[in-house]
Amino acid sequence: MKSHVIDLEGYRNDHGVVIEEVSVGKWKIECKHCDKHHIQSRRGILNNSHSKSCEKFKPHNYSGLDRWDAIIRRVYGITLEEYDNMLYEQDNGCAICGTKDDVVEGRRLAIDHCHDTGKVRGILCSRCNQALGLFCDSVDNLESAAKYLKKHK
Repeated sequence: MKSHVIDLEGYRNDHGVVIEEVSVGKWKIECKHCDKHHIQSRRGILNNSHSKSCEKFKPHNYSGLDRWDAIIRRVYGITLEEYDNMLYEQDNGCAICGTKDDVVEGRRLAIDHCHDTGKVRGILCSRCNQALGLFCDSVDNLESAAKYLKKHK
């Protein structure tokens, strides 16, 4: 059964080689990791996606830590090791409130950075990170807010 949209026969990715189309949009792959045949969608093949059918195959962009490392290198210019060291220096918590993990939002601690220079300042929980953003990263605004709270204690 051949699809008229695209012929992937012989196409290679990190998973293996496409052998044939088995149904519309589904292709049989000869896996180079376990030497078995797996079925994968056209999109999965072209995107080099992880295949649930092969436990041995996980492309470089699938691992959570590898992916996080790639993201923070690209976006913030720091390595995973630098992130871990920064977090350790902050007693493994938010630099402002000390929260150890960000379970409220269900997300990892955020990397705070200056939007003008791009320089990383520290690691914050999502609430403190958002609060700084709401105060436009302004020391004057934050000091005014602190005075206001002290006045109305």
